[in-house]
This record gives sequence, C-alpha cells and structure tokens, in this order.
Amino acid sequence: MEFVLSGYGRKPQTSMTLYRMKEDKTLKHLWETSVNEPSFVCQGDGLLFAVSEVLDSASIYVFRREGCQYILSDEKVIDGGLLCHISYSSKNKSLYGACYETGTVFSVRVNQDKFGEVLYQEIQKGTDPNELTRAHCVFLNREETKLFVANIALDRLFIYDIAEGYLTLNSLITLPVGVGPRHVLLSMDGKYLYVITEYSNEILLYRIDASLEQLQRISTLSEGYNGQSFCSTMCLSRDGAYLYAANRGADTIALFRRAENGFLHKIKEYSCGGKHPRHMMISNDGKYLIVCNQNSDRVVIFELDEVTGSLKSEAAVLSFAAPSGVVEIPAI
Repeated sequence: MEFVLSGYGRKPQTSMTLYRMKEDKTLKHLWETSVNEPSFVCQGDGLLFAVSEVLDSASIYVFRREGCQYILSDEKVIDGGLLCHISYSSKNKSLYGACYETGTVFSVRVNQDKFGEVLYQEIQKGTDPNELTRAHCVFLNREETKLFVANIALDRLFIYDIAEGYLTLNSLITLPVGVGPRHVLLSMDGKYLYVITEYSNEILLYRIDASLEQLQRISTLSEGYNGQSFCSTMCLSRDGAYLYAANRGADTIALFRRAENGFLHKIKEYSCGGKHPRHMMISNDGKYLIVCNQNSDRVVIFELDEVTGSLKSEAAVLSFAAPSGVVEIPAI
C-alpha cells in the first residue's frame, strides 16, 4: 500500500509526504514536498491533486509521478477562499472543488498533467441571497455522472448533473435547520445517500430516487455524551457492510453496521488514537483504516477485522504536522 499524507503545514515545513507500507507493516518514506496548508488531496489517472486551504484564495496543484517521486506539474488560482475539498473525475477529465469561506463550487478541465479552462463556477445561494454560504464537500457517484455538494451553512445538498465536466443543477435536498451537512457518501449500489453533520453530530440517510426521502437520522455519539464534538467525515468498508464516522472532540471513530435497506445500526465507538480526527480512509484491500488526527500531529493506521468491521489494533503510527488529508495511490 502506498499513500500520500497532507496537512496544515506552511512553507518551508513539509506538508505532503508519500509513504509505502510493506507487508511486515513497516513504513518507508518515499517523497515529501512543501505546499501551503494542503488540507486535502485526491488522485486519478496517475496524477496527484492538492489544495491550499487559505483565506481569500483557492489554489489547486497537480503533480505527476516519476518513479518514487511526485513532480509539481501545474498550479492554478480559482476565485474563492478556504478551498477545503476536491474530487477528480477520470471519465470527464475534470477536477471539482468546494470553498468553505466563499461557498464557491467549481469545475476545471485537466489536460494530461495541466489545468485548462474553468468549466463551471458559482457561489451557492439559499433562499436569502445574503445568507452565509459554506460549500464543504464535492462527491462523485461511481458513474461520475453526478456531483453531490454539501453546504454546511445553508443546510442543503446540491446535486448536479455532469456532462464532459460541465455542471447543471439537478435537484436540492433541504436538511433540518442547523445540522450542518459536512460530507456525504453513497452506498455501493447508488441507492442510498449518507450525510454526516458537523453541528448535530448525526448521520442522515436519504433514498436516491425521485422522492429524495429522508429515511433515518442517527447520532454518532454515545448516549449521554455531554462534551463538545463536531463530526468530520465517513468511509465505507470495502464490501459496504460497515460505515465508519469520525467525531472531533469526542475523538472517536463510530462503527455502524449497514442493512440491505440502507439503515444503520451503531455497534461501538473506538478511540481515534489521537485528537481531532479530520479525514480518514480505508485501504483498497480493506485491511486498514488510516486516521489523520489533526490536533495531536498523529496519523494512526488501524488494522481492521473485515468480518466484524472492528478496529483491531494500531498497525503503525506516524508523526506528521497537523495531518488532514490522506489518499491511497497505485503502487509501482
């Protein structure tokens, strides 16, 4: 397994690093670079994409792989601020982004390892045009024909159709007031949408059909928990049987079992192995959960029980400055 970590480091501090995890669970450092606050990374077509999450600006970067290194190939500045999430579509050769500060959503053409024209850009609005807007997540369906965008301030999900990288608004989901939708996931069959909320610490389940009906609303926190906490992200097990949700504040990973009808049943909470778990991912082979604990400078790789979904042990631990983003890349 090879993966790239990124975080909230500033130049000249190392803020992006490539590691290889060997079969004996030891880690080998392969490459590093410095980008201002690359809070999120994604990959596709042999390319690595990163952001700079800074005020009043929205910079995107593309790196190409050369052996065990990545070489910066291009960068582009987009109108916006605090760019916090990106997704790449190989089918449409385009990169999508969400800006927290300005509520901006955009699509940019990717030509081989260079950025092309801006295909789409808008500041998402609610019913009141002066209402605070904060776009926070851009999520592609498996067919790469739709883009789901969570707007944490508007309590809305915007669903766009994609045609060769261009976006057209298809529909909206209005969530309960004040929940703060942060990230979304689709079930593997595309029938169910899961929305994790930053302010209410819940997962909301929606049916993906003409009705867009809300089916379930379930807490990610233990009953009786009275401390301050804010959900961050989710991921699904390789077979789709289990869902993992991160709680910043409670500093736990909540494990849910998924039923065939999409409903979630909470099984247990586990310590995240640090403080403030931001992003996390399950390895492509389904064996590991990598958790970026931002406020403890600690990345923990948990070994997973693929039958029960449980977190078994810490397979490896890394020290990394304010870790935030992680993505697995094809090993060479």
